[in-house]
Amino acid sequence: MKITTLIENLKNDSQDLIYESGLSLYIEQDNKRILFDTGKTGGFIANAKKLGIRLEDVDAVILSHGHHDHGGGLLPFFQINSKAKVYMKRKASGDYYFHIFGFNKNIGIDKKVFEEYSNRIAYIDRFTEIMNDIYIITDIEEHDLTPKGNKYLFAHEGNKRVQDQFEHELMMVIKEQDGISLFTGCSHKGTPNMIRAARTMFPSLTIKAVIGGFHLMTIPMLKAFSASQEEIQVLAQMIIDENIQKVYTGHCTGIKAYKKLKHILGSKIEYIRTGSQIDV
Repeated sequence: MKITTLIENLKNDSQDLIYESGLSLYIEQDNKRILFDTGKTGGFIANAKKLGIRLEDVDAVILSHGHHDHGGGLLPFFQINSKAKVYMKRKASGDYYFHIFGFNKNIGIDKKVFEEYSNRIAYIDRFTEIMNDIYIITDIEEHDLTPKGNKYLFAHEGNKRVQDQFEHELMMVIKEQDGISLFTGCSHKGTPNMIRAARTMFPSLTIKAVIGGFHLMTIPMLKAFSASQEEIQVLAQMIIDENIQKVYTGHCTGIKAYKKLKHILGSKIEYIRTGSQIDV
């Protein structure tokens, strides 16, 4: 399986690519072409062209959750790809906000996506195999800590602003002969909980890799603020206990938290940047 990071918060200095606070991964596996999230804008499309990737040929899109830094590129994607279904949870079409110190920002996905392209959307609200060996896990129970940064994230229910419970979040699992790989967007439900959910569904399979963001930047706009050592330790210990072979992370994990994880996990963990390519 080959994974290309089409967009992420940082980029490799050697490549002339767009980068932004968002995430989009392009995955090729057994003649299947999958897009996991679409970043904040259409920048991932320009990057794909420079990297020689034809997004017109993408077979399926998986949206990890209903925030604009993961689904903001859906409208421009629909304009270049006429066939791929977009798999998401039903509540991904909701209204979501970032609120801190009196500052309030809409971080939901453009409603045009749901109004103009409803025929391209497949809502998934239970464990589903969407393609051969490609699975969506929708039920993620909160046994372990969830990211402290969640306290700044809200949803609208009717006329009320309520704490976001992330019922719009899902994860993707790709199964191969030698094990499974887990894909997370932001892990708002907590990466240890997502690993546990995958283990519940696939109790006997090796977890080859975990790929995605872990939401360990407490306040995204202030990079100096990262998760507590307790959160870092719980996640690292889960990775060790589950004998996960490799971790590739970026986006909302943040460099500060990544360095703390790197100190514990060593070569088991790597940071992905815009343009990076990995084979799992």
